[in-house]
Parts: sequence; C-alpha cells; structure tokens
Amino acid sequence: MRRLVLAIAACILLTGSVVPWPPPRSVADIARLASDYLASHKNVTRVFRSEACNVTLISNGLETDLSADLGQEISGRLIKTTDASYFQMPLGEEVEAGKSFDKVTDYYEPYHLFAVDVLAMMATNLVDVYRVYEMFATSGTLTATAIEGDLAHYVIRIDTSKAAKGLELATYIALRDPMPLMQKDVEEYDKVREGDRDAETRLRDKILAEFGPSVTYELWVDGQGRPVRYVLTGKERAEMTFSDWGTSMVKAPPAVQVRSLGG
Repeated sequence: MRRLVLAIAACILLTGSVVPWPPPRSVADIARLASDYLASHKNVTRVFRSEACNVTLISNGLETDLSADLGQEISGRLIKTTDASYFQMPLGEEVEAGKSFDKVTDYYEPYHLFAVDVLAMMATNLVDVYRVYEMFATSGTLTATAIEGDLAHYVIRIDTSKAAKGLELATYIALRDPMPLMQKDVEEYDKVREGDRDAETRLRDKILAEFGPSVTYELWVDGQGRPVRYVLTGKERAEMTFSDWGTSMVKAPPAVQVRSLGG
C-alpha cells in the first residue's frame, strides 16, 4: 500500500493532478484485461482451481511446465523446454524406480502419447478459460470497485441467460471445447456451426444449466495493470491467480530423474 501511495504522490507532484485509483475501467476493459495482458506478456505462472480440478502452468515464451490434477484419477505433468519434452503420469508417481519423468523420444509413436496429449489439452483449456469468462463478463454490469491493499478489485454481475443469448456460439465452442472427445458432441457442435436453431437452443440451455442463472466475475489488478487474480462464482466456483510476471522459469527435470526409452 505504501508503494501505491508514493506512486500517486509522485504523479501529483509531476502533473499537478490526482490520478484516480482504482483506474476507471469499463466493463469491456475489465472483461478483456487478462486476455489483453497475456497476449503480450508470455512469462507468467498461472494457477487454476475449481471444485474438481487444479492446474498450474508456468510459461516462459514457448517453454512450459504444466501440472494438472483433473479429478477421477486423471493427473500428470508435462514439461516442454527448447531442447526436449518430459512427462509424468500420474502426477507425483515414479515411472520406474528412481525415475520421475519419461523423456519424449523417437521411441514413442503418436498413439503412445495420446493420453499425454489429452491431459495437456484438457488442462490448457482450463487455464485458458478466462477467454470464455471474458465473453460472459462483456455483457455484465459493473457493481463494485474497491481498493484492497495495492490492488484494484472489480466486480461484474452477469445474467447468464442474457449472456448466453448474446454469445457467438461458434466462438464459444472453439474456446470452451475445441477438441471434443465424444462423437455426439462433435455432431452437435457441427449443427450449431451450420446454424441449426434447435442445436443453438440446446447449447444455450446447456450453458445456463452449467453456470446457473447468474454469475459474478471478480478481477484483482495491480498498480502496473497486471491481472493478479480472478474468481468466477456461479453454480460452481473457479479461480485463477497470476504471479511471477517476467520471472517465471521453466527447467528440465534433473537428468538422474529422467528415463529415456530408445534414445
């Protein structure tokens, strides 16, 4: 808080005017803030939590360290560096005595890595779900703005039925479920993309059932305009924290912990 006060005081001395805090932001600005900032800042640690899932994604450019517990005994870790990729499934278990990770080598055919790819896809969808929440929040109403320590806190109230009616459903599908695993979902999404009114109604009804009649989107932003945390509360609760902007590191596991089959 002291740093925030000093920054405001400096601005007053330099410009002769008071800088408003929290900065006035429109609903659209708040809804897009996480997406806009992440688009140009690729070095960050994100932690997603919901009632059923926990996902941590450390990003440093194209290098990533993804750990996920998706429930129902589906978990794992995937590390991608500029030199190699490593995986561990399930999370925290050795692949053999004294070895915690397998290195991806030419030994593996694509079908060998299917489970890893599915885990990565599902976990990435969760940490990128802010893009779906952005679509909802844009239609909402800003109901509160507050200062909490060094952070600005914004609260948007969303009428789910209104939000669902205004959604571009093809975009929603692309963000929410880009690679459906069930054939029936593939066929249903194709109908939506083709403009089938009944399929569109079913999808909007599904969205309403999933999120509940109303949703609250809360976003905390620091003095540098960086997202720190968001919480979406509806039928269920989901939360993401952002940390270590510009300092997140991705490291390959120690060689002694790696099993390398066929390579």
